[in-house]
Amino acid sequence: MFMQSEERNALVDAAREFSHRHADILEPGPDKLGRAKRIYDAYAGAGYHALLIPAEFGGGGLDFVSAGLVYETLSYHLPGTLQGPVTTAHCVEMIKADRPGEGRTGVLAAIAKRGLAAGFCLTEEGAGSDISAIAATASRTPDGFIIRGRKSIVINHALASFLVVFAQNPSSKGRAGMNAFLVDPSLSGVVIGEPYDSPEFGGSVMGEVLFDDVALPGTAVLGEEGGGYFLLMETLDKGRPLVAACCNGSAGRVFDMVLGHVKGRSQFGKDLFSFQGVSFPLAEYATRVQASRLLTFDALRRIDDGRSFTKEASMAKLHASETLFDLASFGMEALGYRAAFESHEIRRILHEAELMKSIDGTANVQKMVIASQL
Repeated sequence: MFMQSEERNALVDAAREFSHRHADILEPGPDKLGRAKRIYDAYAGAGYHALLIPAEFGGGGLDFVSAGLVYETLSYHLPGTLQGPVTTAHCVEMIKADRPGEGRTGVLAAIAKRGLAAGFCLTEEGAGSDISAIAATASRTPDGFIIRGRKSIVINHALASFLVVFAQNPSSKGRAGMNAFLVDPSLSGVVIGEPYDSPEFGGSVMGEVLFDDVALPGTAVLGEEGGGYFLLMETLDKGRPLVAACCNGSAGRVFDMVLGHVKGRSQFGKDLFSFQGVSFPLAEYATRVQASRLLTFDALRRIDDGRSFTKEASMAKLHASETLFDLASFGMEALGYRAAFESHEIRRILHEAELMKSIDGTANVQKMVIASQL
């Protein structure tokens, strides 16, 4: 699958030890924003939000395979809590891709050293899978840009010290008119909405962000002007196997929970695992989880090697997110009434699975990407 090393083993061991020390972050709380901040701060305190930031700026300086191993381990022990750090990692990749000579080294250092969060402002009510339908605009001014629009489902929206915002040039439609901007959420005209109240967002905070005539300097553009679409595609491609790694960790957690239950519970004089109606589906899920890991680390290794990875990244994300959702649904059935309560871990993971199916593109988006590469 990939070359293991003492350094990677040490990273996995450290992530496991961190998870044991911070098992309390799995506990639900009445204050959604407070819980999300507590979770994010715990990860940031250990540098898990900055794994891909170069070490010279205070980050982990990891390659993608190593980062994937860490996220998989954390997700196994602390499922449903990584959306915030992974979103910051997505934003970091866009900031790292900025134009030579205009790098955001200060921003990267601030994120890494001060444990700051970043928010990814892409989706709108009328623009989800169809990115070309983005209605937010960035109009040119003598001093820079004015951004107008509303973004929805912004992870880290109320925690973020930086926002990466996608908007269209109103005079240049289509891909060529899309830009990505680095925005300070404290600027006049940026309005942070209330957190969404939904169990799918239990481990993170999400909501709307309104941009009401927000004035930005010309240097706020990330990458080349007019290159926002391609910057977005590259970022999503790199992010998908990281999301897949999180799915794989949670899926492994569910699998072990279900396997332990069916081997320890007896019905009709035999343990549940002895019934083919239980053992055969688990054999299939064991195969699917292993296949997801192989796909995921193949994609991550391709990124590190500088090879093409677009197709493989979508394959990994599609397979891993579908496997997690199906396995969590099976787990709910296998445990019966024990998993019926909202506080039960498998039910919480099922909520996570519903969200992870959409992050970085739905199943149909992944199939479109894969088909385009055939």
